[in-house]
Amino acid sequence: MSVTMMIDTHSHPLLCSRPLTDWFANAKAAGVHTMIGVATTIQMGLDTLALAKTHPELHPSIGIHPSEADPAVDLDQLSALLAQHPEFKAIGEIGLDFYHKDNPPYAIQRQVFEAQLNAARHANLPVILHSRNADTEILEVLANYSDVRKVFHCFSSGVEFLHKTNDDTTYFSFTGMVTYTNKAFLNEVIAQLPLEKMMIETDCPYLTPTAFDGQENQPAFVGEVAKKIAQVKNIPLDLVLRTTTQTAKTFFTI
Repeated sequence: MSVTMMIDTHSHPLLCSRPLTDWFANAKAAGVHTMIGVATTIQMGLDTLALAKTHPELHPSIGIHPSEADPAVDLDQLSALLAQHPEFKAIGEIGLDFYHKDNPPYAIQRQVFEAQLNAARHANLPVILHSRNADTEILEVLANYSDVRKVFHCFSSGVEFLHKTNDDTTYFSFTGMVTYTNKAFLNEVIAQLPLEKMMIETDCPYLTPTAFDGQENQPAFVGEVAKKIAQVKNIPLDLVLRTTTQTAKTFFTI
């Protein structure tokens, strides 16, 4: 692996079973100098913030995942926490998810999603987007938020959707999924998307790259995503690492 440092732009340290001392040490040894610790609830955001106080290489986000959407959630608390803690680098992960039948109804998901987009606009923070089986609906919502910086985390839609969303404030992050044979359609997405609009992530503990099949995912494995991007675009790996790192630093203001 190149000596160029990497940023894992989407990790869930509090969901990983690996001891966090190993998690951080393995990341450093692999050249991953920064991780975005992503929340799915307000409490997870606070817990990730506490972890980041002893691990400065971790930068926390805070947000309510669509599967956790609830009309009773205290969205005023979210806005207050953003004002109190500038350490939060993004709101996320937020969005829409219609994969699981027992997820909250669309109206509730959309209400919570839009409230968080409004909070991001007010706080001038980027958002980390979760979209699953919701391409049409998420485009409808985002049409009203072209001014909000956003990244589609774990991008897994096709080229047609890419072209509908690729504007000046939208970025796309890829996971170990790009190494799966049944996700080969992502090669075309990677080929058509400018490198400057890409970030790399693990989404650990999920979506382990094929090179580490059978192991729980961790930030140390994020280089496999960069390798695949370099292969598909037929460009030097070091260029992928340098460019995705700079894009992530600018996007998250780190």
